[in-house]
Amino acid sequence: MSHSDPQLREYSRRILDDLDAGTAPPATVRTRQLVEMLLPTGRCSVDQVASSLGVDRRTVHRRLTAEGTTFSAVVDDTRAALADHLVAGQRHSFTDVGAMLGFSSPSNFARWFRRRFGCTPREWRSTRASRTTESTQGAELP
Repeated sequence: MSHSDPQLREYSRRILDDLDAGTAPPATVRTRQLVEMLLPTGRCSVDQVASSLGVDRRTVHRRLTAEGTTFSAVVDDTRAALADHLVAGQRHSFTDVGAMLGFSSPSNFARWFRRRFGCTPREWRSTRASRTTESTQGAELP
């Protein structure tokens, strides 16, 4: 569908691919999927993920540890992937992006973003926009 949300489309595709594989996804994958869904609700916690999986929070931690990661790392990496996509686009304000990623305030989002990416969201968007413009202009040249 041409008017569908690209982020939701990609998320749906990943879930369907996991179902087609016929195997249960690793704990990290399933946790990431739940984190992606829970971040915008403001209810993203290990307790909520555990409840959604039908297990105890300690089980979530054990499964993630067995796969070489932690719940905090999954949340941070998921936020970073979503932030990269959402900030680079022009569709949402930085305040909206921060809220979608589960931050309690725009300043918390801005501080996290600077620590994670080494620049402000505005600088990131500007850099991405100029790269897109350059690649588009380069494609139009003979």
